[in-house]
Amino acid sequence: MKIVSLHIYHFGALKDCKLTLERSGFQLLFGENEAGKTTLMDFIKCMLFGFPLKNQSKRQYDPKNGSRAGGKMTVEHTNLGIWTIERVAGTKAAGDVTIYDETGRQKDESFLIQLLDGMDQSLFSGAYCFGLDGLQKLDKLTSEELGNFLLSTAISGDRDLLEIEQTFEKKQSGLFKKAGKKPVINEKLEQLKNADQSLQKLREKNENYQMIEKQKESLETRMHETSRDLGHIQKELRSIKRLFELRPVLEKYKQLNHELKSFGTIQLTFPENGIQRYEQWQKEVSLLNGELQYIEDRLLKIDKDQQMLKTDERMLSYQKEIKQLFNKLPQYEHLQEQLIQLTTLIDEWRDEESGLLEAIGETWRQEELKELALSLSSLQEQEELLKQHNAILEKKRRLEDDLEDSRVKLEYMEKEEAERKALLLPDEELARYETEKNKKNQMTAFPAYAWMLPVISAVVLIWSGWSTENTAVMYAGIVLLLLAGVLAFISGKKAIYQQDSKPRTNQRFLEDEENRKLWIQLTAALQHENNIYLQLAKQLDYLEIEEAKVYEKAEKWAEQYGYTGDKEKLMLSGYMNSLMKIKEVMKQKENAIKKLENTKAELARLNNEASKLADILGIDTAEDSSKIIEAMYTKLENQLKNEAESEHLRKSFSELSERKDSLLNQIQNINDRIAELWKEAYADTEEAYYDIGKRTAAFTKISIERDALNNQLQSLGFEPHVIESMAEKMTEKYEETVQLFEDLERKEELQKNEHTAATEDRAKLHWELKNLLEDGTYSEHLHRYELLKDEWNLLVKKWASLRLAQHALQKVKEDYQQTKLPAVLETSSGYFSKITEGEYQSILFTDANELVVLKGDGTRFYPHELSRGTAEQVYLAIRLAVAANAGPAEFPILMDDIAVNFDQNRTRRTLSLIQEIARDRQVLFFTCHSHLEPLVPNVPFIHWPEGSVLAEK
Repeated sequence: MKIVSLHIYHFGALKDCKLTLERSGFQLLFGENEAGKTTLMDFIKCMLFGFPLKNQSKRQYDPKNGSRAGGKMTVEHTNLGIWTIERVAGTKAAGDVTIYDETGRQKDESFLIQLLDGMDQSLFSGAYCFGLDGLQKLDKLTSEELGNFLLSTAISGDRDLLEIEQTFEKKQSGLFKKAGKKPVINEKLEQLKNADQSLQKLREKNENYQMIEKQKESLETRMHETSRDLGHIQKELRSIKRLFELRPVLEKYKQLNHELKSFGTIQLTFPENGIQRYEQWQKEVSLLNGELQYIEDRLLKIDKDQQMLKTDERMLSYQKEIKQLFNKLPQYEHLQEQLIQLTTLIDEWRDEESGLLEAIGETWRQEELKELALSLSSLQEQEELLKQHNAILEKKRRLEDDLEDSRVKLEYMEKEEAERKALLLPDEELARYETEKNKKNQMTAFPAYAWMLPVISAVVLIWSGWSTENTAVMYAGIVLLLLAGVLAFISGKKAIYQQDSKPRTNQRFLEDEENRKLWIQLTAALQHENNIYLQLAKQLDYLEIEEAKVYEKAEKWAEQYGYTGDKEKLMLSGYMNSLMKIKEVMKQKENAIKKLENTKAELARLNNEASKLADILGIDTAEDSSKIIEAMYTKLENQLKNEAESEHLRKSFSELSERKDSLLNQIQNINDRIAELWKEAYADTEEAYYDIGKRTAAFTKISIERDALNNQLQSLGFEPHVIESMAEKMTEKYEETVQLFEDLERKEELQKNEHTAATEDRAKLHWELKNLLEDGTYSEHLHRYELLKDEWNLLVKKWASLRLAQHALQKVKEDYQQTKLPAVLETSSGYFSKITEGEYQSILFTDANELVVLKGDGTRFYPHELSRGTAEQVYLAIRLAVAANAGPAEFPILMDDIAVNFDQNRTRRTLSLIQEIARDRQVLFFTCHSHLEPLVPNVPFIHWPEGSVLAEK
């Protein structure tokens, strides 16, 4: 299995992260501290084996904002293809799992076991997914503990086996030790001995106890015998009462038997259909009589010996087929019931499908719905598009309302502006008025600034000349000041004159000016409202564009997920839920139809087999197949009974038949059958034969009626010989039966009285024993002794179960040590030698379950005698060896910065070894050290979590 890509919806601090990996080889995933590398490793583990339980000590990755943790991982399997595992926190503790392939075909959670090639979480965590802490914690173990750890890891993938063995040893020591006093069983045993001694002393004081106990046992024995005799009497009474209830049936049965006996033995020998067969054979014999002389004498003796026995060879030849069909009768009935149920179920699915399709107003074919991929992510995308579309529609509705209000207002203002414009003077009158006004304005006095500027300039010149002591400038300022004064005097005179000479203005022109001002204001307001209208229209156009984009996204969504229906309906709330339900209904209907077809085919096959066999055997096929099979089986049983008796005769007849040709065989058979008919009927004349045939018909009718009564009584549980006895008791010995019934009733009453008296006597003895037990401390000591014994038995059973479990675990370790451990040690030795460049040769496992490392010069070292980096390299080699020998060959390996304590050379060789291992499997190496990149230049270096694209080399 190989990991193709990851998509984290929300997992711990990671949200909406995607990562694409190469499908084979060694890959480095680089990320700074707190970038989420360990979280990513745990995400992969959770996708494969489920989220940790709340009560576990493992790290939890629930998002802080309260949303559900989840994501999906796409993997590729060599035999099963590409599948996506999607797991989201939900109703199940381990998360809700959805597994589907590229076509959208889904599988249940059990398929995950096949996809993982049987990999379990313990082996994965121990040998396929580990970090620096997993290597460092081994450094704290002794050499013997390391040896046990190697066995445990090689067998189960983790330290679980070692911890279980230690737990067994601890619990056993806590329960029992040979020379101990504090263990629980030792204490209970001592308490039990003391209680037994005390009880023995108290029992000796109660001399009457044993005597009363014997009397009680004698009474109980007598009560038992009385109860047994009473039971026999009551059983016989019930039997006689049953006879009285069946008396009419038994009397009828006895009468029919009497009538049958009056026929003598003739009814047992007359053949079935004897008259018809005799007449037919007489016709054939008359044609072939001249050819029967040669073998007639020899076959006559065999014919006499065969008598009634005859077998149907054709029936016996199909014995196996008939029994097989009979064994299939329950299956046939089950198939008929299943056919009815499936037909009803399909009709219900079709009605539900029609109702759902009618509700959405569309017609979908099942092939179209199969192409429609409705995963959780696709539904979330469609829901987001629906929300965007609804928001745009709401904005569009508000803008359209505002646009309509603006249009109405604009029309009103245009109308008012036109009315106000109609009140204005014509252009000719306005032009004349403007001309007169300009003439008057020419006579207007100078404006104030015309004389104010010279005054200011003069003041500036005077100040400048005074400050610089320049008299010329100062005089120029004084002259300019005088000129400004003259100019101001003249302007004032003109203003007074204009005011005095201003003519009276025409009232019409004043109204025009007022109207014109109002018209200008209306025009400005109209222009402003028009701008508002245009702005609203522009916003509406933008919304149309946004709506088109949403529909474009919907088109892309439909193309991506195989949606071929009306794109407008994608924007309807609840539409996709209806499609999902329709898809599920169609799937259920299709499965039911396939099952119905298989059921029909199986029924047709069974009917065909029964009909063919019935045709071959000459049995009427008009009945139901089950009845045909039952009829064939009944005939077969009869034939099998006759076959054993006639086997010897058939062999003799077969020896004679070999010397006959087909014609002579036919003639001899006819003669033998005619002779057999006469023999069976005990008739020597044709008239006698016909007379016996009539009597046989009457005999057969009575026999059928008698057999029906016999079967009725047998169905009630009576054996045939018992039925004869019962009939005799109710007819010929009826008076004796009545007398026996009355005697048994009297005996029953006596036995009941005797049993009641014995019960009362036993109660008195029981009361005396109870007083003896409660009189003093004997009962208390006895109760305490029994409690101690029960507790001791429970503890011993618990100790024995722990002992057996430890023995079984030790047996597994010994078997594994002898069979598979050498391969693990050989592989780990090769890995460790490559990492140390031959400085260390091998890793050994001693008889004392201790782990040692052999150097090139033969020196042995225990792991705790090595440096931390070298010891971690030993543990790394062991884990890689376990992965190579214990689990699936192509399962990916995940490592988290396991080379932190390695020097540069051994780091390079370690990475080279991992790269070599990664030729056959996918290896992901998580690290926060960027200096590792140059050590393996040909290995992809992925930056996390910036993106899922491989970094440029």
